[in-house]
Amino acid sequence: MERTGTGYKATVEGSYDYEVEVEIYDNEIVDMFCDCPYAEDGNYCKHMAAVLYEIEEKSAQMTSEVRENSTDIKTELEDVIKNIDESEVRNILLELALKDDSLQNQILTKYVDKISPVQMNRLKQEVEMIAWKYSDRSGYVDYYHAMDYVHDLEAFLDENVQNLIDKKLIMQAFELTNEVFHMVGNQDIDDSDGGTTWIANSCYEYWKQILDQATDEQRDQMFQWFKGRPQNYVIDYMEDYISDFLMDEFHDTSMLLEKLRMLDELIERAGDKTDCGSLYSSYYGFENIILKRLQIMKELNYSENEINEYRTKFRHFSAIRELEIKEYLDKKAYDKAIEVLEESKKLDKEYAGLVSKYSEQLIQIYHKTGQQEDYKKELICQVFSCRQDNLENVKLLKATCDEEEWCTYREQILNSNSCLGIKFRFLEFEELYDRLLKTIVESGSIYTLDQYEKVLKKKFPDIVRDTYVNYVRKHAESVCDRKAYKGLMTYLKKITKYPDGRGKADQIAKEWKVIYRRRPAMMDELRKAGF
Repeated sequence: MERTGTGYKATVEGSYDYEVEVEIYDNEIVDMFCDCPYAEDGNYCKHMAAVLYEIEEKSAQMTSEVRENSTDIKTELEDVIKNIDESEVRNILLELALKDDSLQNQILTKYVDKISPVQMNRLKQEVEMIAWKYSDRSGYVDYYHAMDYVHDLEAFLDENVQNLIDKKLIMQAFELTNEVFHMVGNQDIDDSDGGTTWIANSCYEYWKQILDQATDEQRDQMFQWFKGRPQNYVIDYMEDYISDFLMDEFHDTSMLLEKLRMLDELIERAGDKTDCGSLYSSYYGFENIILKRLQIMKELNYSENEINEYRTKFRHFSAIRELEIKEYLDKKAYDKAIEVLEESKKLDKEYAGLVSKYSEQLIQIYHKTGQQEDYKKELICQVFSCRQDNLENVKLLKATCDEEEWCTYREQILNSNSCLGIKFRFLEFEELYDRLLKTIVESGSIYTLDQYEKVLKKKFPDIVRDTYVNYVRKHAESVCDRKAYKGLMTYLKKITKYPDGRGKADQIAKEWKVIYRRRPAMMDELRKAGF
């Protein structure tokens, strides 16, 4: 391994020698490359991991040395400071605070009983200065500065908002949290690492802490703030945090009734649809509208009869029926559960995912209750009417069939649209290797061939080899960058592992040296690959 201008470069010994590069900026990994087949598909590979372990080991050694030096400096400073006169220490601290706005704000926030409007403005200015520090002239925070920006905002919240909460300065803490949220919610930033979500979640946590300690009057002020924010107060998904907090954290009776009214408007819009929709909560995830309504009714102490009447009225919504199904299953009332599941398959026929889910539940019930005929019938329905993403249901169906019957179903599965996603796996499972190879070759997907190469290589080495030969010859014409050349060399080396493969690979390399002699990067990769 060697250090480069942008990180590290290493050669890792594996099935072959693989070249790995790790790009680092500000002690964070920016990107990684490896020329192994697994990494060529866009994955992180074990060769990258090996290099990261090596980097970590070297970094640990350096960190240990730095820590020892830091310990020595700390001890030396402690010895000196304890002999300085107290008034002189205060003067030094004052001078430092006057030069450092952040330290100044930290002292004023932590050691005063009240926060003046002037000091609140200073704190807000510090938020703006954090953004200015990491932004370019147009106000954009790029990828390399994004996490530092986020870390500084996080530290600001922890130092200042927490101090205000500890001092019971609740509305000032709320005002300052809102300032940070508004700043990050309007920041032009490369948020590839999700830093804005991190800060939004921190603000949400502080809002919860503030709400818990607020008086009734303060809680009402907070409710009005969340309810009255302008539509574009912050950018797109950040708006969700405001609506989430409004819907999920206020539990006073008047507020809950207001939420019921808001939910009723959404439910009314759904009309006769069987899916009333969900509210997306950036903090809690998706929450079904009708279930949220029922939850608030319980919180408002609606009677059981009132809740049941409401459920009956809106039973056309799938979420209500799913609730019924769960309750019947919990009580082991399987006949009732089957009845609602069969009904739901018809009512929700436009929603393939729901129909598949109901079918899966029926299969489990029929199996548990020993209803073999219905069990097999539902398996057939599931396999041929619902999209299959794995072989589980196919295997269960096979276990219910005799050999002759299964042969018929097998051909139907191979021609079924619902089973297109499992076709290759199914052919392998059924050991129909000749058809598997034929199907893969017809598909033209070299990556699918890679996936099944291990088993196909043993049975049809010449055909697999020639498929790879055709692939490299065809793609050599169109590739034009070093990464693609490395990918071709991976397949060229793969060809050498097949019968007569060395000769074919050498012949291809010889042809390329003539045809593509003006591609220096390609010639360089050929040489590195041993051709």
